Amino acid sequence: MNQSLANQKKRISLRWKWTTGAAIAIFLTYTIFSTILYVTFQQIMLENEEDSLRETIQILSDRFGSQFYALTEESVAETLELNQLQLLPSYSETKDQSTVSTTPLGTSPGGMFIRVYNNNAKLLYESSTVDASFEQTDELRVDTIDGPNGEAFSARTPIFSYLNNRQIGYLQVVNTLESYHRLSNSILMAILVTGLIALMFSAIIGYMIARRFLLPIRKVTDAMKKIENDPDYVDRIDAGNGQDELTDLANAYNSMLSRMQKNIEHQKQFVEDVSHELRTPVAVVEGHLKLLNRWGKDDPTVLEESLDASLQEIGRMKSLVQEMLDLSRAEQVEIHYKNEKTPVRQIINATYNNIQLVHPDFTFILDDDLREEIYVNIYRNHLEQILIILLDNAVKYSTDRKEVHLSVSMSDKKVQIVIQDYGEGMSEEDTEKIFNRFYRIDKARSRYKGGNGLGLSIAKELLEGYKGKIWAESVLDHGSIFRIILPILETESEKDSTEKESQVEE
Repeated sequence: MNQSLANQKKRISLRWKWTTGAAIAIFLTYTIFSTILYVTFQQIMLENEEDSLRETIQILSDRFGSQFYALTEESVAETLELNQLQLLPSYSETKDQSTVSTTPLGTSPGGMFIRVYNNNAKLLYESSTVDASFEQTDELRVDTIDGPNGEAFSARTPIFSYLNNRQIGYLQVVNTLESYHRLSNSILMAILVTGLIALMFSAIIGYMIARRFLLPIRKVTDAMKKIENDPDYVDRIDAGNGQDELTDLANAYNSMLSRMQKNIEHQKQFVEDVSHELRTPVAVVEGHLKLLNRWGKDDPTVLEESLDASLQEIGRMKSLVQEMLDLSRAEQVEIHYKNEKTPVRQIINATYNNIQLVHPDFTFILDDDLREEIYVNIYRNHLEQILIILLDNAVKYSTDRKEVHLSVSMSDKKVQIVIQDYGEGMSEEDTEKIFNRFYRIDKARSRYKGGNGLGLSIAKELLEGYKGKIWAESVLDHGSIFRIILPILETESEKDSTEKESQVEE
C-alpha cells in the first residue's frame, strides 16, 4: 500500500505531460521561426550595409578623382575641406571636436571611418583611429574584419584621376556596423523576452486545454474508483455535446458500465431464481431420501414410489438448469450473434415438418404469405428454439380442439410470425405476466405438464436481443395468439442482386 502511494506521488500526471509537451512544442516552433527570421534579417542588414559601404567608397573615390596629381596631405585636406591641423586627429579629438562631424561620414553614428593613402600606401588622412590593416589593391575589395563591436567591413580601392586616368592614391572605408550590431542586439533581446512570454502563455494555454480535453478521462477515472469502492455505483458520466474522441470514450464507458451492471443484475437474478426454484425439488428429493432412510427402504412399494418421485424431480432440476443456462445465453446474443443471417421461410418449414412428426395427433396448419425467401438477423438455432417453445406451449395447453395455426407474413421491412392455439387461454392479468421468469398461471398444472416457467422468458430475451418483439393475445377458454416481429435484413432478390454486383466488381 505504501509502495503504491509512493509510486502515485512520483507519477507525473497526463495533464502535466500534455502541458509540458505543448509548451515545449510551441516554444521550439517559436524558436525555429524566430531563428530563421533573425538570421534572414541579419543577412539582409549585412547586404544593405555592404551596399551602403560600396556606394560610400565610390562617392569618395569620385571626389578624390577630380585631382590631377598624386594625393598629398594638402590636396586631401582641400578635398575634404579640412585645415592642416585636422588631418590626423586622434580618436579622442575626433570624439570631442565638433568639426569632425563636418567630414563626409567622419565619426558618424553609422560607424563609418575613412583613410586616404598615397601611391606608396602612406597614410595621408584618417577620420578616426581604427584597428584595421591596409594592403594595396588594384580593384575594389570588401573584406570582413574584426571591429570594436564584432564583425565589421573594410573596403579598399585605388583612386584614379578622371582627368588623366592615372592612379593618384588609395582609399579605405571601414564600417564598424555599429547600427547593425545595436539593432541586432535589440531584436535578439526582444526575441528572448517574447520567447519567455510565449513559453509562459503556451504553458498556461496548454494546461487549460489539457484540463478541458482530459476532463472526460478524469470523469472515467473517478467513476472507476467509485465503482471499485462501491460495486453498486450506478451514476453515469456526462459526455456533453462534443463530437470528438473523448466524448466517444465517455459514451463507450457509459455503455460498458450499463452492460456490466446489467450482467451483474442478471447474474444476481440468475442465482436468486435458481436457488428459489431448486428449493422445491431438492426438498422433495430430501424428503423421499429421509423416508427411505427411516423405514421406506424395507417397503418395496414405498421404495419404488420414492425413487420414481426423486428421479422425476432430478429430471426437473436438470431441465431447469439447462433452461437457466439458455436464458443466460439469451441475454448475450447481441454480443455473440450480431452478424448472423437466417432464412425465415426455410426455418419455419423445417420446424413445421418436425413438429408434425412429434405430435401426429395434432393438426398443424401453415399459412405462408411470403412471396420469396427473407433473411433476418438471428442465429438459426435461436429462431428454431423460439418456434419450438411457442409450438410446444400451444400443444401443451390445447384442450379438445387439437389444432395449431402457424402463419408468416411481411410488411414495412418486418416479418411477422403468428402461432395460434384453441386451448385454455389466459386472463388479461396473466397475459401481461407470462413473459416473467418462472411465472406460471397454475403452478400445479404447469408442474404436471413439465413446465418451469422459463420458456417464454427465453423466447422474449432472445427476440429482444435481436431487436425483435413478442406479445400475446388471449381469451380465457378460447385459446391464445403469440405474435413475433423481427426486422428484415434483405429478401432473396436483394441478396442475389448484391451478389451479382460483387461479382461484377471483382
